[in-house]
Amino acid sequence: MAKYTVCVSDERHASYEVERKILEEIGAELKLCHCESEADIASQCADADAVLLDLAPMTAAAIAGLKKCKVISRYGVGFENVDLDAATKAGIQVTNVPDYCMEDVSDHALALMFACLRHVPMRDRMIRQGAWNLQATSFRLKDKVLGVIGAGRIARAVIRKVSGFGLKEVVAYDPYISAEDLKAIGVRKVELDELLSISDIISLHLHANAETNGMINKDTLSKMKSNAILINVSRGPLVNDADLLEALKGGKILAAGLDTHNCEPLGADSPFCQLDNVVLTDHTAYSTEEGVLELKTKAARNVVDVLTGKAPKYPVNKL
Repeated sequence: MAKYTVCVSDERHASYEVERKILEEIGAELKLCHCESEADIASQCADADAVLLDLAPMTAAAIAGLKKCKVISRYGVGFENVDLDAATKAGIQVTNVPDYCMEDVSDHALALMFACLRHVPMRDRMIRQGAWNLQATSFRLKDKVLGVIGAGRIARAVIRKVSGFGLKEVVAYDPYISAEDLKAIGVRKVELDELLSISDIISLHLHANAETNGMINKDTLSKMKSNAILINVSRGPLVNDADLLEALKGGKILAAGLDTHNCEPLGADSPFCQLDNVVLTDHTAYSTEEGVLELKTKAARNVVDVLTGKAPKYPVNKL
């Protein structure tokens, strides 16, 4: 009989052999669940010693249904779907994997930047329909100003990667990081209004919360250059969709590259799908072979650490 039961909340990946192999080291059995609601979690994961959590809603009600859970290990950087107060009161350690996708998401941000600058998806679509010599103005990256909103791990990976492209300047708005720290990596700290007004490319690197939700809206979009490009590889709720659509349709900004969305899956009927100046991907900036392996390994190691009485490497809450 297994010493521990570890439940995967929502079976999204094709294989869980990475996690299974790691958990076998401590005599843990992996149980794959299909939880879409708090009631599903409470019923399917009731006897779990640990939960490997993906997108299922780990609400207070769900947590109340966990009879002996010691750790909720969140697949990913964010933990918005976890009620931290309820978990802490229940004595459950919450962990995440904050450093697994820096290279992958920063690569994707660059891919979206180039796709927007050179209209790559639109040109591909039109050429397949027989068009040629398309009259769409493209731009070079050299001498542009890059503005990052949020200057954490992924933003810093982007900054490192653009260092050889001859940018005029990189600026950052992040009230939690000092000007000295940013200067050390070649970045000038600015207030948000200045970043919006001088940046040719604006890349979002923030968690979604009460402070940041909807920060890209009619007011902030109105302060951007008419040839500005907006990149979002962070969270959909950072952007007010109606206001962004209005700006894109009206030529108030040049283009947007969006990997994350307020409504997921986006759906073919989304008004974003009707615009040629938007590049859309399916919330997969993190998803490379290397990135997923790192995610799975670290999420499982968080579980092993807690169940064996060790301090986890990536705690979210304090017990």
